[in-house]
Amino acid sequence: MVADSATATGFKLAGASEVYVAEGKEAEKRLVSLLERDNAGIIIVNESVLAGLDWRLKKRIEALAKPVIVGVPDKSGPSADVESLSEMIKRALGFELAVK
Repeated sequence: MVADSATATGFKLAGASEVYVAEGKEAEKRLVSLLERDNAGIIIVNESVLAGLDWRLKKRIEALAKPVIVGVPDKSGPSADVESLSEMIKRALGFELAVK
């Protein structure tokens, strides 16, 4: 997880194993280092960080099937500029999961 202090604290309390407090360019650098690891399956990032990423990194993330990058809202609320979780799952799996 790469997030602001408040969100990171919540995930630490929930038992997340790797939590990094970072914002802006520092968060972008941390995300790149996590993308290069072989053992990352899901990376949780604040939506505000995802929205501010360099366009080349956004394209790289869009092309990935693994790890899945999940954006979570920060204290300012959800961002309309970030791909939804269901869209990410559909892209990663190649089909849409039906909800009943």
